[in-house]
Amino acid sequence: MMDGGSRRAGPWPLLAMTVLVLLLAVFLFIKWQRRDAGPAVVKDPVPALTTPVPVTPQVPTAQTPQTPVTPPKDPREETYKEQVREAGLAIEAKHWDDAESAVKKARDLFDRPELNALLDKVTLGRDAEEAAVKAEADARRKQEKAWVDARDRVDKDREKFFYDDAWAALENLAKDFPKILQDQRYIGLTSTVRAIREDADSHYKRYMAEAEKAFSEGRFAPAILSARKAGEIYPERKAIVKEFQDRVNDILLQRTMVRVACNVPCTIGSEEPKDENPVRVVTLPTFFIDKYEVTNEEYLGFVTATGHAPPPPSRNVPPAWNLGKPVVGKEKHPVVNVTYADAEAYSKWAGKRLPTADEWEVAARGPDKREYPWGNAFTEKENVFHCNCVEYWQLTKTLYGTMPVDAFDGANSASFYGVYGMGGNAWEWTSTSVKRKVAEKEEEFRVLKGGSFMTPAKAIRCANAYPEDPTLGHPDVGFRCVRDVK
Repeated sequence: MMDGGSRRAGPWPLLAMTVLVLLLAVFLFIKWQRRDAGPAVVKDPVPALTTPVPVTPQVPTAQTPQTPVTPPKDPREETYKEQVREAGLAIEAKHWDDAESAVKKARDLFDRPELNALLDKVTLGRDAEEAAVKAEADARRKQEKAWVDARDRVDKDREKFFYDDAWAALENLAKDFPKILQDQRYIGLTSTVRAIREDADSHYKRYMAEAEKAFSEGRFAPAILSARKAGEIYPERKAIVKEFQDRVNDILLQRTMVRVACNVPCTIGSEEPKDENPVRVVTLPTFFIDKYEVTNEEYLGFVTATGHAPPPPSRNVPPAWNLGKPVVGKEKHPVVNVTYADAEAYSKWAGKRLPTADEWEVAARGPDKREYPWGNAFTEKENVFHCNCVEYWQLTKTLYGTMPVDAFDGANSASFYGVYGMGGNAWEWTSTSVKRKVAEKEEEFRVLKGGSFMTPAKAIRCANAYPEDPTLGHPDVGFRCVRDVK
């Protein structure tokens, strides 16, 4: 039996202490977990027990990183991005309406600054495209006008045989408007002009080759004629043709013309008859005169080149021309049955002119006042003649008519200046005019000089002048030409 003063303590104090320790441990754990959530709430401390219970310190565990919370995604973003992408692709493809529509759809979702930049690109692109279309339309209009102008110019050039000018017009058009090279109208016209130009060039070269050959062989009239044909085929090369003709004419001048140097006074005219007076002294500018009268052969070149009518057949004398050509054997005879207008036309074609009566007489007479071109006596011996005239064919019983222009070259028949055939054979037209009454009406006549195979010695005198109707041609009237000194 125990006594009441020594009773043993019960288990309750130890149990209470254990519970307190556990509560403290739970508190500390919760505080540790929420240390970043905000300030801790300080509670009143638990009253200490009478007998403190030792507490084992708790080692804190390592902090586990927390995953940030992602706000929920706006479902419109994907649609917006797709519209922006489509707008960019449409801008690259220059589909401005599609790009503008895509931007509008994107703006309905979100109104962001990047959309303004896209709209600016659309505006700039559309403006640039419209400007390009306008520029292209303007270029087409200008090209069309240039084409019409060039075509008209080519047509006019073709009418004038200006092939080089026509070709240059087409080349310049292509240079200014390269796209015209694809135009079928341009291609067709270019092909036509090229073919015509090449054909003309071929004919031009052929005629010039013939001219050069004739010139090298001393056939000057055919050389000039062929060169003239070349110039007619290709007028734009007239400078080349003229250079060749000048070269031929210079040689021709030396061989077929005589220089009459009138640096000294010459006496011309006579006291009677009236057509010859008065006697006068003249000093004329220097000129060239044909060494011989113009021949049938030379006149044929003129007829062939120009289409001028050939001389008609002679009457009462053997004909010199037949069917538009000189009779065989009479090529070197002086051309006759020509009017003053015929003679003048030939002279201009040959680059010369008809002499005045004074020029003709000075060339025949010289400064020593000769009666006849070869001297003061008609003939020194009865049977020695210096020209073809009535006295000659009456004595020799030769055929009545003209003779070759050089028939009397060896008979001392040249004038003071070396001009042949200035007496007899054929009268020669001069440019000097005189007035004569015909049926009570005054007409303009032209002076003939030199006499012919139909005239006697008196008509062959250098001073003799015979006015004649310039519209008439005669079987004993021809001409020779003169040329001014350049």
